Amino acid sequence: MLQLSTSKPQSAPRALLQRVVDAIASLAGDRVWARSSGPHVLLGLRGDDCYARVTPLGNGSFGLAFRAVEARSSHTNAWEPLFLVDDLASIVEHALVAVDAIAIDA
Repeated sequence: MLQLSTSKPQSAPRALLQRVVDAIASLAGDRVWARSSGPHVLLGLRGDDCYARVTPLGNGSFGLAFRAVEARSSHTNAWEPLFLVDDLASIVEHALVAVDAIAIDA
C-alpha cells in the first residue's frame, strides 16, 4: 500500500560557500575572500591569489589543501596533500591561521 507523507521537507543545508564565508567573517573579517570552484571553495587574501582549498568529503568531513609553493610562482594548479579535519569551522580556522589572518591563542 502506498503511503502519502504530508510533512514538509526539511530545508536544504546552506551552500558550502556561504558556510565558509560566514566562518571567515566571524574569525577574520574581510581580510580573506572565498569563491566556489567546482565542488571546492578557494580561499585567498584580499588582492592575492588563492592559497587554500576546502573540499567536502562527505559525512560532514572536509579536506583542506594548501597551494604548492611552486604553484604560486608558476600559476599552476598544484596542491599540497589534503589534511582531514572533521568540522568546517576548524578547517576554516586552520586555513586562516596558516596565512596569519588570525592569531592562535597561546
